[in-house]
Amino acid sequence: MTGDASWVAWLAGLAMLCSGAAAFSNDSASELAAGGIVLVKTDAITMQREDLHLSPAEVRVRYEMRNDTGQPVTLRVAFPLPELPSQTPGGRVTSTGGHNIVMDQPTDPNFLHFRLRVDGHDVMPETDVRAELPGGRNITAELMKIGSMKLVLRTGLFFPPDDPELEPATRAALETLGAVEPLDGKGYRLPWTARVTFHWMQTFAPGVTVIEHSYRPILGFRFIVPEANGKITGSGDGDPQRDFCISGTTDQALRAMSQRVTAERRQKSGVQDSYLQGYTLGYILLTARNWRGPIGTFHLTVEGGPAGLAGDTNAKTEVVVFCSDLALRRTGPLKFEASEQDYVPKHDLRILFVTE
Repeated sequence: MTGDASWVAWLAGLAMLCSGAAAFSNDSASELAAGGIVLVKTDAITMQREDLHLSPAEVRVRYEMRNDTGQPVTLRVAFPLPELPSQTPGGRVTSTGGHNIVMDQPTDPNFLHFRLRVDGHDVMPETDVRAELPGGRNITAELMKIGSMKLVLRTGLFFPPDDPELEPATRAALETLGAVEPLDGKGYRLPWTARVTFHWMQTFAPGVTVIEHSYRPILGFRFIVPEANGKITGSGDGDPQRDFCISGTTDQALRAMSQRVTAERRQKSGVQDSYLQGYTLGYILLTARNWRGPIGTFHLTVEGGPAGLAGDTNAKTEVVVFCSDLALRRTGPLKFEASEQDYVPKHDLRILFVTE
């Protein structure tokens, strides 16, 4: 963890900007939306090209960043992860409204399996972990002294015997710190929020530097139900037809899929169910763009594949649908691509992968 207070504060601000997961009601899970890298604001670097590949299993981004100054330029680059969801009996939540986020309890800051390469070589970035109490007090160092990184990442509501008791010495130290709230019975709350940011010093030589990174997305879940009245509804807040721009051939494909699935379920078990399963992936395109000018060439690829939650990869994607201001073209059965010159993102992305 860095000791530079101004840098830590800057990272925390970035993390807050990049933690906006959408909120859903209790019967659906929301995705944990991350995004791309962030530079210290500079006029020395131009984003010559960005290739973004999104699938249920992996988010992969490749940047071509051009330095036209004729001199090496060294900048700090960051990848801020979303706020770590806190545990509750009803699922993991974030302070920004993300609800029922399905993920295992992290024991390592790299819970998204972030990987970084620069000009074809693996790079191990520095890791900044920050734990803050609701009033904004930074207690990261104190938590590390009391326990370990596992304690820093362990936030939310806990109820023994389903959840482990705190060790007496740990509980006493947290009480002294003002970082544990007793609940009815033996329950307790660990009230801080945890944020993780990867960062590194990058020297951009004159010409083009290629930065690539990838991570495993945390998907959301909702039921999708094509209704007889022409509407498509399902679990969670919002209107899936509007939120994912479902119309035309996609609407027809979902209805045909629902009819087939309903018939199969009726024949197999006598159950009359027309619902489909939808897995959602969020990507923040509106992360601070601190380089000079727009993205010279932006290329987007969205591709279906095995989709599931909590390690289940048996759910086969049959329909991919999302809203975009780009001119999309289908380049495979479940693959869409688009390219745009001098691109300035106007909206974040939310993609729906529909399975049986």
